[in-house]
Amino acid sequence: MRRKWGIEVIIGALLVLCLIQSVAATATVVVAAADAGQASKAVAQVFCDGIDDQTDINNAFNMLPAEGGVVQLTEGTFHSSGWIYPTANSQFLGAGEDKTTIDVYNAIDPYQPIHIYQDNVLVKGFTLRGEGFFLIRTNHVTIQDITATSIGANGVRYPSGGNGMFFIWVDNDHTGDIVFQNCKAIDCNTHGFNMNANRSTMQSGTRVGTGSYAISNLKFIDCQAVRCGFGVADGSSSEFATGFDIQEDNDLQNVELTNCLAEDNWENGFHFEPGYLKTKNVVLNNCISRNNGQRNPAQAPYHDVFVSGYYIHRNAILNNCISVNNKNAGFFVHDGLNTVFNNCVDQGSTYGFKVVKGCADITLNDCQARNNKEWALWTAFTKNLQVKNFFQANAGGKSGYQDNLGYYYGQPQYELPVEGSSFDITAYGSSLPILNQDGSGNTYSLKTASADRQPTMPADIIPATVPPVYVTGSSVTLPGATTVTAVVVATPVATVAPVVTQASATTDPWSAFGKGGGFSTGGFSNFGGASAFQSGGFNRLQVTAPASSFQAATIGSSWGGFGGRTYVF
Repeated sequence: MRRKWGIEVIIGALLVLCLIQSVAATATVVVAAADAGQASKAVAQVFCDGIDDQTDINNAFNMLPAEGGVVQLTEGTFHSSGWIYPTANSQFLGAGEDKTTIDVYNAIDPYQPIHIYQDNVLVKGFTLRGEGFFLIRTNHVTIQDITATSIGANGVRYPSGGNGMFFIWVDNDHTGDIVFQNCKAIDCNTHGFNMNANRSTMQSGTRVGTGSYAISNLKFIDCQAVRCGFGVADGSSSEFATGFDIQEDNDLQNVELTNCLAEDNWENGFHFEPGYLKTKNVVLNNCISRNNGQRNPAQAPYHDVFVSGYYIHRNAILNNCISVNNKNAGFFVHDGLNTVFNNCVDQGSTYGFKVVKGCADITLNDCQARNNKEWALWTAFTKNLQVKNFFQANAGGKSGYQDNLGYYYGQPQYELPVEGSSFDITAYGSSLPILNQDGSGNTYSLKTASADRQPTMPADIIPATVPPVYVTGSSVTLPGATTVTAVVVATPVATVAPVVTQASATTDPWSAFGKGGGFSTGGFSNFGGASAFQSGGFNRLQVTAPASSFQAATIGSSWGGFGGRTYVF
């Protein structure tokens, strides 16, 4: 009997211990907005007054146990003027995009991010307005059901402090396993999504520096970038603002974009920098890029701007992707290698598919180009381009042909032939000859169709709108903690509470990078020139945090030469 009683006591103690651990693992701190309803305030532990609410939110994270927990925002508007620091193994939840708003404004310094620098963080369910943006510098991060906009709660569009509304910055060797799901960047004065790295500037035509520059295992699911960039005159950091800027100075490994929309952005819809040999396994599925570059005043010929639907180059596969009415090219490959387009369609862009300037091993399978203003297919300085079962309808044509081989703005360094390639093209609706057949070692199967061939299209994606600011008094139910596989690890990382003291104007975090001066004075100094393309300036990053202390780093990339060649656009 004693032995049995002892076993029961031990079992009971273990159950209590498990219960305590379970409660600690799901510890929740509710933070009430100043304008939250009384029912929400009744269950809150932290109360905001509508001034410098980031201090209260950071205090809530510091109240969580070391193993993590949940900071739950109520409905209402939180007014922030500084950095917010989610801690490791935490969930940062709003009551919904249409109910919870974080409105960010700092009259001295617009660089005021939600800074995710510790591992295993989930952010979900609110709208981020004004000068706010996400800065991610770590592993195992999931951001879901978030709208980010430069339009403040007062209806004013503010200049952006960040280099992207969703901004990943690589300055370590463990950046990745990051998921964006149902995230929307709408009416932004900067890139919607931006990936970049702390890589040293070029020397002798090569990128140099030490350390890792890779973002690995990156996913975008049902995400949108709509009306990103308005030009410098209208407050953008630079005239180079895209929807999805997936690759600047960073390498990429295992990247997937599914059902994503880029619409009406100032420059490209989807943008990848050319010349990166370490780019691996990039896949785009069922994405749509529409009306990009149309607000940009640039006029043809477009050799000093991009303004295209997809600007993508190396080790990539695009499946069932659609381009509609982009100002330059629908699909633009520059210095490309080993990239495949399957069942991709352009409708109404100036050029359908543009494959130029040092490309090799590019394949178009069952693709279409429709109603292009000029060439449906334009390629030069390319080897082993395989165009299979390509259908083009109503190509406007130029220089007497529907398609063109070999021409590139009369620039001898790029106006080089297409070699060792094959072209299986069926054309409909134009009386012009299909292709000029210049180059060497190419094979041609050129046919004219008597009837149009409608493409198989993925489901349309309707652009989202910014949710209105929540009106106090509407009923609301606070969501519970969310289990997300992407942010669960076997051994939790210990949480060290960050220092949340705000940086002063003289200790301006990331003072030039991504801010107005960073692009307009130090960066993009000779945009479109033959030897300089800078995507940054001098970066004085001086944020003190126990788990991640880092200071002064010189950043930027002035690129012009890859493989011994100097590029313009």
